[in-house]
Amino acid sequence: MIRIHSQQDLAAGLFLMLLASLGLAFAADLPMGRAMRMGPGYLPVVLSCLLGGLGLIIAARSLAIQGPRLQSWAWRPLLTLTCALLVFAALLERGGLALSVLASVAVSSLAAPGARALPVLALALVLAVGSAGLFIFVLNLPLILWPRLGG
Repeated sequence: MIRIHSQQDLAAGLFLMLLASLGLAFAADLPMGRAMRMGPGYLPVVLSCLLGGLGLIIAARSLAIQGPRLQSWAWRPLLTLTCALLVFAALLERGGLALSVLASVAVSSLAAPGARALPVLALALVLAVGSAGLFIFVLNLPLILWPRLGG
């Protein structure tokens, strides 16, 4: 009989393999191409295979190396971060990148009960400016920076 020595490693490995499977499933319809002429499906497939391999190694480790047991789930951070992702997605198109980043950081801060307003505001501003700089000005993605007021 197989004995699991580290429940956390087994769960983490299985989770990574699940993510890799989802990546492969979503990239299944994309043309692969070759290494010299990559198609849109090449990078997702390669990264999904690497992620799945890493998950397999971590899961196999759970059979050989002693580790901690699984702890109960921390539901508050999980639900709060899910809400922050939904807020970001809902605001991005109409509210612009800066507002969606600011709002999602504010919602994310609710995951930590002792979060103070000033550090959260500083983080939100740094992330909003950094996101705008990278995605709008460096990569020239067609994103709205800030909502247009008055039509």
